[in-house]
Amino acid sequence: MGKSFKCVIDRKEGNYFVGRTEFDSPDVDNEVLIDATKFYLKTGDFAEVKITEAADFDLYGEPVTA
Repeated sequence: MGKSFKCVIDRKEGNYFVGRTEFDSPDVDNEVLIDATKFYLKTGDFAEVKITEAADFDLYGEPVTA
């Protein structure tokens, strides 16, 4: 937590944009969830995301630059 990673934004699901770090494979590794009610990101774009919370299988973050 507290670290920033370059993430690709894969899709929007409900109130979250779903992305993954440059080190993660789709459908295998954890996902990075970004609150879509607070931030706007474009699917397919890269964003620098600061990790603010960790759950069992997912990370939650906020874009440093959106």
